Amino acid sequence: MRREWNFCGSVLIAGLLVSSAEGQRVERLVWSDEFDGTSVNPDNWEFMIGNGQLFGLPGWGNNELQYYREENASVADGLLTITARQESFGGYGYTSTRLRSINRVDVAYGRIEASIKLPSTPGIWPAFWMLPTSSPYGTWAASGEIDIMESVNFADRIYGTIHYGAPFPGNVQAGGQYAPGTDFSQGFHTYSLEWDPNQMRWYVDGQLYRVIDRDVWFSSAASGDPRAPFDREFHLLLNVAVGGNFPGNPNGASQFPQSMQVDWVRIYQLDPAPFTGSPIAIPGRIEAENYDEGYPGQTYFDTDATNNGGAYRPGDDVDIETTAGGGFNVGWIEFGEWMQYSVDVQQAGEYTVTARVASQSTGGAFSLQVDQLPVGPIAFVPATGGFQSWTEIQFPVTLQAGEQTLRFFNFASPGQEYNLDWLDFALDTADCLADTNGDGQLTPADFNAWILAFNNADPIADQNGDGAITPADFNAWILNYNAGCG
Repeated sequence: MRREWNFCGSVLIAGLLVSSAEGQRVERLVWSDEFDGTSVNPDNWEFMIGNGQLFGLPGWGNNELQYYREENASVADGLLTITARQESFGGYGYTSTRLRSINRVDVAYGRIEASIKLPSTPGIWPAFWMLPTSSPYGTWAASGEIDIMESVNFADRIYGTIHYGAPFPGNVQAGGQYAPGTDFSQGFHTYSLEWDPNQMRWYVDGQLYRVIDRDVWFSSAASGDPRAPFDREFHLLLNVAVGGNFPGNPNGASQFPQSMQVDWVRIYQLDPAPFTGSPIAIPGRIEAENYDEGYPGQTYFDTDATNNGGAYRPGDDVDIETTAGGGFNVGWIEFGEWMQYSVDVQQAGEYTVTARVASQSTGGAFSLQVDQLPVGPIAFVPATGGFQSWTEIQFPVTLQAGEQTLRFFNFASPGQEYNLDWLDFALDTADCLADTNGDGQLTPADFNAWILAFNNADPIADQNGDGAITPADFNAWILNYNAGCG
């Protein structure tokens, strides 16, 4: 079964926490291979066999000297071992192993890291790296390459690099190296990449040594996308090459066999989180600009990688501008865009939603969804004569009680644009006021629920609607209970 991990969110701080508006978001381990079995797990890894010719890359694109085989990989005692041997096979003088996770573990954004002990000899080239799963922007390097860890020859320095630009020979690269005077072949070290939409950061054993911002990289096939090519899914690779353009070939001082040992490979992500620090209470108001924190495609989707309003949350793609009269609104909402909100629905039932909207001339339409299923009808936005000429529209929704994720999904046609200021949710209680436990029916359990609500000063205990919670509300609850649900 294919496992896709879409990592979307704000900048990681030292690989552990990130601040939100009123709290902190914590990373979560979403996938790992601890190599606890007795062989390479085919659910995680595919062997790439041969000299590269089957993949259109003779010599693997780098004039390498090895022939890749399954037999050069083993799993035992919690370690993956990839061994490069000097032996004749398939017309080559060396053998080794190359593994990839394509269509098994595909990643966009997150912290990707591995604990590895490196080989060390002239002509050796171990790597932990990533390639695009679908190459949407064209052949290498227009669709990108991410090298989390490379080492060549003597394991005295680590390289972290990205490749991008145009197809070869128009490719370019950027990166850095880490050379603290350590022999990385003498023990296990942790090699990490933190990748978010606007930046990549490379670490060795938690030490940051290179940062590259998105204004550095580009793809010739996506001139209008400032995050391309590193805004799509990539897969993992582990291999040990021999010779090639980067290290040069082995010489008389080279010693074989040479092994790279991998203790584990792990992927972390930042979970979506309420922007305000806690779910928005319903009944209540959702300010459109306070969608959940997360990566593009996880908590929001905007058609371009820029906040065109720039007035609020400038690092996100959603277009947010200052609203006439104060506050902020989401502006110029276009075809297919959406935003997600964590909400806490206090009581199940029918709600009337009031939306404050504006549109210059085209109008539009949207729906509200929970678990990607509509909870009400499509709401239509009229043309109001200006993007700050506001009007209010109303429509019904049905919500279940509890914490859930509410998605605002734009159904406008291509070419339509409108603004959204806020969504206000009011519970329709006139027909069933005594249903105080919110289960949609009147039973004696509602009396216990009313007592609890009364003791907690919960607004639902106000059964006579006078704005205060007093013993008179008990008599009102009895009358409402006897009246039943219409």
